[in-house]
Amino acid sequence: MRGFLLITVMVITLLIGGVMLKLFEQSIHQRFQSQAFLESQILFQELNGAAVQAQAYLRELTPQQLRENSFVLGSTVFADDFIDWSGSVKHEENDLLVTLHAPNDFGEAKFQMLLRNTDNASAMDYLKTNGVLILEN
Repeated sequence: MRGFLLITVMVITLLIGGVMLKLFEQSIHQRFQSQAFLESQILFQELNGAAVQAQAYLRELTPQQLRENSFVLGSTVFADDFIDWSGSVKHEENDLLVTLHAPNDFGEAKFQMLLRNTDNASAMDYLKTNGVLILEN
């Protein structure tokens, strides 16, 4: 009788331990997923801010300056909260290809923004709001 009771208690303890372990594992998995989602949202928000600041900087340039082969967007282009962002601008036919480099906190991520220009008449025509952001691997 004692042996049967001991085996029953051990089996029940193992079952409860297994259920608790599974719940703990799911909790850890959910926490990592939530953290990854939050980090991607932070990156997206920072990217939007950096893109707006780069676009505002480019609006201040003349069409001739925009037609140069390429130039760098240094930390002076971005506000203090985005000081770790950098970028470069390349003139491709009638369009501008802006590459934004994320800070090292987000890895080696680079984003490209295509600014279309239909008539090459003014800097404002480069900067219509139909830019496309592409994650570059």
